[in-house]
Amino acid sequence: MNRTLRGATAVVGVGETTYYKRGQSPDAEFKLALKAILAACEDAGISPKAVDGFASFSNDRSDPSRLANALGIHDLRFSNMQWGGGGGGGSAAIAHAAAAVATGLAECVVVFRALAQGQFGRFGQGPRSNVVSGAGAFTVPYGLMSPAQSFAMKVQRFMHDYGVEQSALRAISLASYHHAQSNPRAVMTRRSTTTRAGSSSRSTCSTAVRRTTARRR
Repeated sequence: MNRTLRGATAVVGVGETTYYKRGQSPDAEFKLALKAILAACEDAGISPKAVDGFASFSNDRSDPSRLANALGIHDLRFSNMQWGGGGGGGSAAIAHAAAAVATGLAECVVVFRALAQGQFGRFGQGPRSNVVSGAGAFTVPYGLMSPAQSFAMKVQRFMHDYGVEQSALRAISLASYHHAQSNPRAVMTRRSTTTRAGSSSRSTCSTAVRRTTARRR
């Protein structure tokens, strides 16, 4: 039995909107989603009305039924959400779209993610509530509110066990900045970063343990 999707589907168009720093987008998040979808359809050479499915990730706020109505889609046959997942969720959403097309659930699926942080809060900020429920109740009270904060503990242990220095993490960051310069649409394009600047920059998060000695009286 052939269980692969290889050759059964293809990515035919890609679209994006202008990138802004937090809070500077002149358009609403939903409008940004529509503009990116229209750009992808134009790149693919198809009408937006030919779309009959949507797949997204990380709890996107743009409802598929609302998108379909705004785009004039007559028959929405498939919609799917990869909850959570962060960056890895994008790959999962593409896999879901490919599976839908390969199995005949849909003919043309748009994979999208719209995010305007200035309009709906910001990643990494703690919830503005006096009550925390669910899985967050085990992490938020202790300061683990973002992927960077959560992974910092694992990375710290990895560095301890294998003798990895802070300079290795700095090299990864600088390499990422270097390759980002090839994207002329990136917010930080044409802004070089040196090793000295990387060393003096503020840490996003770090783990620390304070040892306390109790005295007996």
